[in-house]
Amino acid sequence: MPDASTPPEKSRSAPARRQAWVPYLAWGWVVLLALAAIAELGGFADLRLALDVQRHFNQR
Repeated sequence: MPDASTPPEKSRSAPARRQAWVPYLAWGWVVLLALAAIAELGGFADLRLALDVQRHFNQR
């Protein structure tokens, strides 16, 4: 158990720090998929174009 003089970020192990961002990544994907579904079902062409990630990477 860390004492009071040890900063909190130093007391956590490396795997625990790496796993701390996993929930944020998962929720990010959920939000992205929800936006894509809303754009497709709602017929929002501008939102569909903004979410078209493949288009951004296939520019020649």
